Amino acid sequence: MSEAINPSQSSENQIRIPVQEGLFDFPPDEGQHPALLANSCRHCGKCFFPKRTFCPDCFEQGELEDIVLDRKGVIYAVTVVHLSSPSGIKAPYAYGYVNIPANKIRILAPFTGASPNSFHAGMEVELVLDTIRTDSKGQHIIGYKFKPLS
Repeated sequence: MSEAINPSQSSENQIRIPVQEGLFDFPPDEGQHPALLANSCRHCGKCFFPKRTFCPDCFEQGELEDIVLDRKGVIYAVTVVHLSSPSGIKAPYAYGYVNIPANKIRILAPFTGASPNSFHAGMEVELVLDTIRTDSKGQHIIGYKFKPLS
């Protein structure tokens, strides 16, 4: 009898856990692209990531509905950090703001898939789920990042 494979484990049988519940689909279904989970106001149409409990523009007038953000975006601004973070992210690393035109939203995100110095404003990127760090138990902490669109 074969044992079911836990989708939150990698092929090396290492446990993978999301950095925070509710930010993205985890684990994504087989063949599904990763997606950031957001919400938008039914009254004014403004999108929020991470999700909000009420629309700060409409307050009580706007009811929020859950949405999935488009996975493609364009870098608005980028910076390279040359000191490792206290959370375990090794330097150098790049992060910045990504515009997601389909949802008319700008989010802050780390970048991956190329040299930190190669990222620039105007570069097209796409969402990936990737290890942010490995904790003291050897568990891979998974977060969202954007990589260059190939």
